[in-house]
Amino acid sequence: MHTKSAPNTPLLNVNNVSWGIANKSILNNINVQISPGKFVGLIGPNGAGKSSLLRCLYRFNRPISGQITFNNHDIWQLKSEDYAKQVAVVLQETPSQFNLSVFDVIALGLTPHKSLFSSVTNSDKQNIIQAINTVGLDQHSNQSFESLSGGEKQRALIARAIVQQPQLLIMDEPTSHLDVKYQIQVMELAKSLGVTVFASFHDLNLAAAMCDELLVIKNGEITHSGTPTQVLTENMLAEVFGVCAQVNSHPQLSKAGNSIPHITYFYGYE
Repeated sequence: MHTKSAPNTPLLNVNNVSWGIANKSILNNINVQISPGKFVGLIGPNGAGKSSLLRCLYRFNRPISGQITFNNHDIWQLKSEDYAKQVAVVLQETPSQFNLSVFDVIALGLTPHKSLFSSVTNSDKQNIIQAINTVGLDQHSNQSFESLSGGEKQRALIARAIVQQPQLLIMDEPTSHLDVKYQIQVMELAKSLGVTVFASFHDLNLAAAMCDELLVIKNGEITHSGTPTQVLTENMLAEVFGVCAQVNSHPQLSKAGNSIPHITYFYGYE
């Protein structure tokens, strides 16, 4: 099953989803719709439920109530291999890959498409090499994955996702531990792939620059949604994040005709 959503039909639909653990409610009646081709950002304070929501979407957490559909199919009714063909995940912490080479880690993207004993074809190898080139790791192909820097590891995992050929890429704060250069580089790379992306962000200015739409989560509930300009207001920042800030247009990105909000924070809190 690899059907495409019509442009106006949500690729991913989260309907009244709640989840919790040990009698503690973490997510409360979450409703989210993500259209094909959109880059959607999820922002909110630490502990608000960002990772919990994303884990529900990639089937790590099973909701207590509500429904999540992908291409109009309940994700829990799909075979795991069918869902894995269409949804790729890049997390904040890069998994340990022991002594695998960069090439071998990226080749793992083929796993959902292969039967247990099938071999890697020449066409597969070309797709892997192309993905390696796309993320700029062609000089590191035979290097141990563990020897890469944090930014290089995240680029390798995006290359693995490219090989997986998903319709949806889920990213859980994948740039939190990276230098500024690589934060920008990794997110611009994800944006360039032309697939639907749902990513959580720690850096609100990076989210404003990269995303078509933003969702704000606080105490397990979606409180705001819309374009970055609609969502990133001084009132929202005070209400949700408890900070005093000024929101202006980004000097570079506003020149292209699209006004992108840029947040300046004030200091000297009591």
